[in-house]
Amino acid sequence: MNIEALLSADVIYNADYAAAKTALNRTLEKAKDAASAVYLAIPYEDRCTDELSAQYYGTIYPHTLPGWLKKLPKTASPTHAAALEAYRAFEALAPICAKFVAAKARVVKARKPSTEPRKTPARTLDNTGTCACCGQNVKLAGGTIVPHGYTIRWGFQLGSCFGVGFRPIEVSDEGLRAALKGFESQLGKARLALEYGALTRRERAELEARVSGSKAAIAHYTAAIRDWAPRPLPSEKRG
Repeated sequence: MNIEALLSADVIYNADYAAAKTALNRTLEKAKDAASAVYLAIPYEDRCTDELSAQYYGTIYPHTLPGWLKKLPKTASPTHAAALEAYRAFEALAPICAKFVAAKARVVKARKPSTEPRKTPARTLDNTGTCACCGQNVKLAGGTIVPHGYTIRWGFQLGSCFGVGFRPIEVSDEGLRAALKGFESQLGKARLALEYGALTRRERAELEARVSGSKAAIAHYTAAIRDWAPRPLPSEKRG
């Protein structure tokens, strides 16, 4: 990775900045290990003093390097002279670390546009229709709405929109009628449970909310069926 070029860009994507941070921290870590190896080569009895111990035990990151360098002594005893020069080598990394810290103001959180060619063709309105249940534009298979509205969070497909398998609303109102029938059934079951079930306060509140929601859905689908009329599919509208 060319960190210098990346940090010189007018716009820096967060993914690139994070990668630059990882690379720069790795460079600092390797440099610290090399300098510390020189320090550890000093005889133990000479290392028992505090000379350069702050540099050995201190942590170095791009934003802490300036302060770390300021603590470097100007001179060292003969036994520590080589270690001091090894730690002074960090001065060469100071400019890129300063540039990294300053570049944070230009980092954007948006997703970085992919430079890789698409593995699948771009989605078009061809062979699509409107789902009668959720109103989304969805692909068709054999003239009916394909599966959508599901999750694969648990490693398998779970759930699906009620409108799957019906013809799009532009062609038929069958999806609307099936949804209306489903909500009417749900309303009837909820009312029976409220009247005859031994319910906790929470269960009763949930069923009352289901009754209210079912009534609203029934009103919506009843009006949609009443006003339904065939219309062009999305791909046909472009022509």
